[in-house]
Amino acid sequence: MILCVVYGVLIYPKYVSPYKDMIALPNKHWLWGTYAEYGEHNYEQAEYMEKHYPGHAFTRFHGPLGSDYIMTQSLEAHVQVLQTHAYKFVKPTFINRGMKAIIGNGLFFAELEDHKVQRRIITPAFTHGHVKSFIPAFMDKIKLVYNIFDDYTKDGPSVFEQVPIFVRLTLDAIGEATFGVNMHAIDDENNELLAAYHRLSTPADDPFFFLCNGFIPGFRYLPLATNRKMKQAKKVFRESCRAVLMQKVSSVSEKKLEGKDRDIVSILLRDSEHKWTIDEIENQIMTFLLAGHETTTGALTWTLWALAQHPDVQEKLRQEVRAAFPGGIDDISSADAIESLKYLNNVLREGLRVHPPLPIAVREAAENVTIENTFIKKGTIVQVSIALLNKSPRLWGPDAEEFKPERWDTRPMEHAYGFSTFFQGPRACIGRRLAEVELKCILAAFVAKYKFEMISPDQTVMTDFVVTAKPMDGLPLKVTRLEGW
Repeated sequence: MILCVVYGVLIYPKYVSPYKDMIALPNKHWLWGTYAEYGEHNYEQAEYMEKHYPGHAFTRFHGPLGSDYIMTQSLEAHVQVLQTHAYKFVKPTFINRGMKAIIGNGLFFAELEDHKVQRRIITPAFTHGHVKSFIPAFMDKIKLVYNIFDDYTKDGPSVFEQVPIFVRLTLDAIGEATFGVNMHAIDDENNELLAAYHRLSTPADDPFFFLCNGFIPGFRYLPLATNRKMKQAKKVFRESCRAVLMQKVSSVSEKKLEGKDRDIVSILLRDSEHKWTIDEIENQIMTFLLAGHETTTGALTWTLWALAQHPDVQEKLRQEVRAAFPGGIDDISSADAIESLKYLNNVLREGLRVHPPLPIAVREAAENVTIENTFIKKGTIVQVSIALLNKSPRLWGPDAEEFKPERWDTRPMEHAYGFSTFFQGPRACIGRRLAEVELKCILAAFVAKYKFEMISPDQTVMTDFVVTAKPMDGLPLKVTRLEGW
């Protein structure tokens, strides 16, 4: 054991590693390297290297026991990893092991031909025409949340936590697309599936659990309290999913598999090519509910925070929505109407650009490959900083880190990869269109009716990043009910 540590820490990085001559981040810890700051400070790491060592395609940082991790730095390297050679890079083993324990084995973890087949089958659930059909359902759910907000603000402005409320709203919304059924997360706080989600996501937010489960094979089977909690949470969540799934199976069977139902479950049940098993469909549901829901909630939360920080932007957005829909929320009846709001589109995109819910993409080289004259050995972990792309001064100008929705009026970015929140290439987010329409509906409906303010001028919100980037201690805001809408 001691010899292994000595070799990994002192010998391999300096004399053996194929990347020993690559520019590297300063080592933070003799054993853990820079990995201890891997998630939370990823953007700062990438920004530091770009500032101090510009012009490099890749830079290096040290992982546990001197292991090799490299980061893409040049735009060309980003493009080749995420698009040109996308299928030569797969989800790393430690990510698969850590995440599969939480959300099962769905499209998110499929690779190569399996990924291509699954994506082709599921894509019809996310066409523009299908996504538009969800608008009335989204509006109905938003009206239910209005009741919650009105109760908080009935006696005047009120400070309350935003995240739990919008978790319930977005969980119901994603349930429509995934199951095609109402999951009742909004109108029933004791909803079994909602309770299971909270129990499941709690250990997912524990970096110790996530890293140990990812790096130590068999860790999840150890008799630890966290493992027991995770096992029970996953069991309850799967049972809840299975119950709703069987209701859908019965419904689809009674309709003799009519083609008009285009939620994910109906599409998979009708697929005659693959013949999906109930377990496989259940895994897809777990993936879209947890992965899709987490990112959507994160995007909404951070955009609300940006609007609270910029009251002038919030007021301009409010005026646009009220002018377009003077009759209130009932006027918002179609995706075409909501997507016609130019400033709303600007605000959403700017929020997603500055605060990407998934600030990094992590890949593992599935084979030897050369990119930008850099040889990348099979098994090497490659990290792509989405946040660095989104806020690159080279692509967005000197004010790249500032929240300025007006920048989208002229689309100043020089390359499509300047906005990589939904990733790019063959593994780009399949649910992007659904997420954007859902977020636009929610932002328009709530900003038009309520004012969101910081609770104090010096309020700060720290980022907690394990699976997705979210506010570390929630997001309390001062909310005021406005008249005239």
